[in-house]
Amino acid sequence: MASLYQKGGKLYLSIYHNGQRVTQATGLDDTKKNRKLVETDLLPNVVFKIQTGQIVLDKNALKTVGYYAEVYLNIKTPSVKAPTIKRYQGVLKNYILPAFEDRLISTIKVSDLRVYLNRLQTMISGKTLDLVMIVFNGIFQEAIYDEEVDKNPFIHIRRVKTTSEPAQPLSKDEVKLLLASTKGWFRSFLGLAFFTGMRTGEMLGLKWEDVNWKEGEITISRTRGDSGIETTPKTANSRRIIPIFEELRPYLESQYLLTGKYEGYVFLNSSQNPFRDSHRIRDHHWKKALEKCGIEYRRLYDTRSTFATMMVSSNLYSVNLIAQILGHADVSMLFRRYNKYIKNDVQKMSRKLGLLEAV
Repeated sequence: MASLYQKGGKLYLSIYHNGQRVTQATGLDDTKKNRKLVETDLLPNVVFKIQTGQIVLDKNALKTVGYYAEVYLNIKTPSVKAPTIKRYQGVLKNYILPAFEDRLISTIKVSDLRVYLNRLQTMISGKTLDLVMIVFNGIFQEAIYDEEVDKNPFIHIRRVKTTSEPAQPLSKDEVKLLLASTKGWFRSFLGLAFFTGMRTGEMLGLKWEDVNWKEGEITISRTRGDSGIETTPKTANSRRIIPIFEELRPYLESQYLLTGKYEGYVFLNSSQNPFRDSHRIRDHHWKKALEKCGIEYRRLYDTRSTFATMMVSSNLYSVNLIAQILGHADVSMLFRRYNKYIKNDVQKMSRKLGLLEAV
């Protein structure tokens, strides 16, 4: 009916019922303590569930992390944007499943996860590790709903505190140098980036129908992510209207001469198709432009940081207006990332409050 064996130093279950045999890794090391645990607890419990019909003997009879990972993705897919699902699939494929795919989810302990996450922390960024924990936590939650486990071990594990990579805006001279050293569609691309603060995906998803020349406005209503997946913008506040500043208009007009006749996307590749993602732009155009100008490497995303700092440091616009143009929910993000660029007006302010004059 059922037996226990070891392979590669790990314990495996072998269960035979009604002419069908299923073998399953427990994920446990072959030690005297673990053998006793499996023989006295796990194995009898599984056999009992099979005999009473609580589980049907098939490849999914013994609920593993791999099984619940599939359940988790199936449940999330209808309600989560495609780029996010793709990131979930990535952390599963690269980090979670290689270590736990065949492991019975009911055998995983808090200590197992702590050892695993401590090792992983030395290999990946804090942001990626945080995503791994989010997905793994969700997998355990699905197992709780099925009463496969009694509690989620992640309640004993703290989420990793992630910090955003600091903004590295370019100076005005560097912006001028880049715009003077580039040409064609890429010069227009940089002009749009530097003078609107749009996210790269928003620029790749921009269509000429979104440009209102008469009112001097650009409407942000879509974004293009990895592999050309087009979705709504990042957040509700990301759906917004951006003014066409005087500095921007020449770059838009120049680009219109290149792609306006197609009445579609503002930026097209050499095959007259929209860009699938920003990787080629970053690697084949942005990096080369920085090297040509002798400018220290920045992320392509720092064109957005550059716009934000130019707006803030100009002291011409309210922080509320700048936050709206950037698509922030409120001004808190602006202060956290760009506070040091906000001019200090303390020295020139009046030292008279005037609060008692009306009393």
